[in-house]
Amino acid sequence: MPQAVFVVHLDDYQGFIVEKRYPFSFSLNEKLLNLIFYEHEKEEKESLRYSEIDNSRIVSFVDRSHPRWMACFVLSAQEDYEELKAEISGMGRLILELMIEDPKTVHLEEILKNHSVLEEANEEQRYAQVFLTPSSALVLEKIESEGIEKAAKLAIWLRTQVQSDSVDLREAIFPLMNSGLVKVEVVGNVTETVFLVKDVFAYRAPPVDAITRAGESMPKLAGQYQERVAEFFTPPPPSRGYNPTIPSNDPNSPLVEDREKIARVVSRKIEYKVLDSLRDEPLTVKQISEKTLLPGEIVQNALLSLESDRVAAQLGAGVWALIANPVMESFMPEFVLAMIAEKLSAKEITREIAKRHLEILAETWSGEQ
Repeated sequence: MPQAVFVVHLDDYQGFIVEKRYPFSFSLNEKLLNLIFYEHEKEEKESLRYSEIDNSRIVSFVDRSHPRWMACFVLSAQEDYEELKAEISGMGRLILELMIEDPKTVHLEEILKNHSVLEEANEEQRYAQVFLTPSSALVLEKIESEGIEKAAKLAIWLRTQVQSDSVDLREAIFPLMNSGLVKVEVVGNVTETVFLVKDVFAYRAPPVDAITRAGESMPKLAGQYQERVAEFFTPPPPSRGYNPTIPSNDPNSPLVEDREKIARVVSRKIEYKVLDSLRDEPLTVKQISEKTLLPGEIVQNALLSLESDRVAAQLGAGVWALIANPVMESFMPEFVLAMIAEKLSAKEITREIAKRHLEILAETWSGEQ
């Protein structure tokens, strides 16, 4: 376990502020903080950096989503940096996330002793970022309607939609590329082309696995659990339940108005970790804490937030369960095959571009069930 850990924030007026440290007796100076912090300015993405400064072995962590924040770990002479890289990244990610959300929940000693971590964003969370970035969601809708488009033409369209010449297509398209929904390539050495590779469907699904497991492990609560889920999806008339089969272009569909909320829930790293722990079965706060290695206070706060979003509910005797499982699911956009043929026939794209799109689809989806 690292000998010490500290959290630093660079403030425009006060300079470096050491927001948290453990142990409290650990001393720091401005020179040390400068040497560590400004090395990270060279990096454009979340990263670790190992430094040996004033006879101290320091591993610093930064996250591009939380600029000007840094979590640092001081290693002993016996600790192997390479072996600890993954765990330190996870602890650093957790510490910075909690510092942004609620600094009172950051107990550095507890995080170190429990080896509590947050993993990197998974595929589902990367999909969520698309719907939380307005220009990215616009680009996705456009490329869904076109299947394939020249980047230059797409950039002009986007500037028209947002009525601003300053909008950057590359920034808007990054979440789509990062999640694997689109691929951008230069075809024929002159034409930068955007290809739709995957499409995504965001909805709330009944927590079938958790209900089944509850019937086996806690039969006394299983009936109540089924009632809570049924109340959400099929409440008695005249109330209207949540039905993901309603077409998404129906302005009255709960699916349309709920998509952004689902994306927010999935994108919040700590809440997502708690949510994911409940997908298999209902659990108590203590059980979730043991399963996720998150402190109980953090778990409790996450559950209350999930409850307010009508994702989780307390069943009784301190047992929590999902009443609606947020899902962001990708699928092969088969509809683009007809679009490719139409665009090729109308000479909107070349044979080379059409061939490349088919190759990308085949590379992406070969072996998928």
